Amino acid sequence: MVLAEVLAGSAAGTHAIWDYNRENFLYDREMRQETELKILEWRAEQSELWRDDIRDLIGLTEKKMDSYLLVSTLQLGMCLVFVTEGRLQPQTPPWLIHFYMLTLSAAFMYLLMSVWLAVHASIVAQCSAVRLLTQFVRLPIPSWADLHNMRTFASSFEKLDTGYMMRLPFTRNRASAPANTQSSPALDAGTPGPATAAGAASSSSTSAQPDAPRPIDPWSLEHHGDDRHLYELDHMPASKRRHVCLARRASKQFQSYDAFARVSMAFG
Repeated sequence: MVLAEVLAGSAAGTHAIWDYNRENFLYDREMRQETELKILEWRAEQSELWRDDIRDLIGLTEKKMDSYLLVSTLQLGMCLVFVTEGRLQPQTPPWLIHFYMLTLSAAFMYLLMSVWLAVHASIVAQCSAVRLLTQFVRLPIPSWADLHNMRTFASSFEKLDTGYMMRLPFTRNRASAPANTQSSPALDAGTPGPATAAGAASSSSTSAQPDAPRPIDPWSLEHHGDDRHLYELDHMPASKRRHVCLARRASKQFQSYDAFARVSMAFG
């Protein structure tokens, strides 16, 4: 009788501990999934800000070219009016007429060159912005594998180490970390990905590699944010960002046209 009561009490206690740890595991996994979705949202917002930076940096040249075009076009019209309708006083010395026509012709050519350079600079700048936005500065859209790694099956709790499944409340489990049951290909290959915190390496590989990712959750399944190397969430000066360097490199294709358009307009 006493033995039956002891067995019943042990079974009830084991069942309560099992349910306690299983509920904690499912709750932590749900919080982890919401965190991963929030990280994806933050990365998308950061990438959208970078795309706005590209539009602002390249669009500055387009706005300047529009101003140059307006001024140069108005001055071209004035030169045409002077050539077609401008009349000098009778008995004007020939050398003055020659100087007058030479000056108008030079101004007309300089202003025409300014218009051509401004149009060319605007087109090249717009093409550079389109190329950067379509080929380099893209939104971090997760793949199906990344979305799958954000998901946790309830049966994954059964694959944990016994020390995790039967941990007593208010105690810290010092058992070895379980084998990674939901490791992503990006984590196995050592490359960062949106969901590389889905799993962790085994205890043997962790001890063999001193620079291995550091688990931060009680189940040793999530890694520290610094070990994930998410470029969108790294803090660095804006001048060293990749999209700024790409915009600076792309500006070399049209900055000379910008400068000569301004110089030609000034000479005209």
